[in-house]
Amino acid sequence: MKLFIYNLFLLSVLISNAFAQKSEKPNVLLIYCDDLGPGVLGSYGQKLIATPNIDKLAKDGMLFTSAYGANVCSPARASMLTGLHNGHAPRHTPGGLQNELSIGVIDQATFDKKVTIKSNQGHYYIGQMAQSAGYNTAYIGKLGFGYSDTKEMIDSYGFDYHVGLYDAVMCWSFYPPYYRLNGETIPLPNNPKLTKREPNCPLVGGENMTYVEDVWVDHALKYMEEKKDEPFFMIYATQLPHGPASIAPKDFKYKGHEGWTKKEQVFASMIYKLDQSVGKLLDKLDELNLSDNTVVIFTGDNGHEPQSYVNMNPNAKDPDIVYDYSSNTFDQSKVKKEKKKEYWNGHHQGEDIFEGTLGRRGIKRHNHEGGITIPYIAKWPKHIKAGKKSDFIITDYDIMPTVADLMGVNLEVTDGISYLPTLLGKGKQKSHDFIFFKCTTGVSQDVIIKDGWKLINERDIEKSDFETQEKVYKWALYHLDKDPYEKKDLAAKYPEKVKELKALIRQQNQPLSRAN
Repeated sequence: MKLFIYNLFLLSVLISNAFAQKSEKPNVLLIYCDDLGPGVLGSYGQKLIATPNIDKLAKDGMLFTSAYGANVCSPARASMLTGLHNGHAPRHTPGGLQNELSIGVIDQATFDKKVTIKSNQGHYYIGQMAQSAGYNTAYIGKLGFGYSDTKEMIDSYGFDYHVGLYDAVMCWSFYPPYYRLNGETIPLPNNPKLTKREPNCPLVGGENMTYVEDVWVDHALKYMEEKKDEPFFMIYATQLPHGPASIAPKDFKYKGHEGWTKKEQVFASMIYKLDQSVGKLLDKLDELNLSDNTVVIFTGDNGHEPQSYVNMNPNAKDPDIVYDYSSNTFDQSKVKKEKKKEYWNGHHQGEDIFEGTLGRRGIKRHNHEGGITIPYIAKWPKHIKAGKKSDFIITDYDIMPTVADLMGVNLEVTDGISYLPTLLGKGKQKSHDFIFFKCTTGVSQDVIIKDGWKLINERDIEKSDFETQEKVYKWALYHLDKDPYEKKDLAAKYPEKVKELKALIRQQNQPLSRAN
């Protein structure tokens, strides 16, 4: 009898320790959106589109008002995955190669030659870090850098389970002909076949077609169910609300909304669909009794992109003439020179009724505030005080060091900082000396922000030739504390400040090899 009681006691201790170990490792769910401007969310002031689940997430957690990301998808994702800014983070390979391989435009040998990034390039990735801390890892949706990735690359980034799309160009459709499950091709037979490099993406899909966001949610819910008894780290990288504007008939919430164009109706429905996906993920955590032990981070890659639903051509009669995704170019032939200047310098954003940039200058592809300001919300019950707002400056390359801090990992090499002290409201919080983004989109290039000063290499609209597309750039200096909308260039008035910040930019443009 004594032996039985002793064994029972020992078993209870083991079970108790197991639960203690589990509770010491919070799950981490990173919801990573595509082209999501903060202004389209109710928690940031949106009045026209309903986002109840995301708003509740903000009410239950902390909302940041000064969060930054790179101005386009791939550099932002590289920073999120490595904790490095764009001057140090690894480079991507061209998009569309997976699609070209699928339809026979290129063969495997050509693909292998063009995909120069075969693995993690000696960098240390957030998935590897989570694995080292004892986490099971998953990556769902728009995978990797969002360009031409492969199974081997995603594996090397440290993800045990991955389902989604390897190619950014395929991500231009919410009705792809297939997706990848740990490298295996899973067909979606009712969706349009791939006949050219760019996939087909109807504004409103057919009744029997598969809207791929539903596939991602189903896999995410299944993964959480299967891993509920072990610590997990999951990146849910939705394509929403990246263009082209597209929605399933069952999700066309704003169909026929009075006063809106059809594309505005579709875009608003996409935001609502995103909100519903977030709600399903959070409800699953509740169902599994995991909410209290799960850190939820909700953010995006770059600033707002209105060109999938806004008429960027002020002279066009057709309100649905917008960005041409098949050639990835803005049709400038129909726009007067004066309006081209306004677009390229970030002051013309079309008639965006949803005000996704919150009135800031620039959109995606600009390094002005509207192109690099992102939403950011974090929730961790009993740890992050509910309903808090913070104007503390954070970036996309702070995600990895913050998650490292959560997991108890010493991250030796990073350009980011851990903002965990701000989240928890305790401990000493380190601040950025400066934040830096490198980009060569043709709209604006390198930018650095330090002590309220912002130096940006922007298009010189007076010297650039908008007929021949000759691009000329200039260094512009703004003081964000006094001029948040970047209207007054102070470069001529403060040449020493320009010199100081340019020298700092040169230092940040040096490659950095890392291994942790």
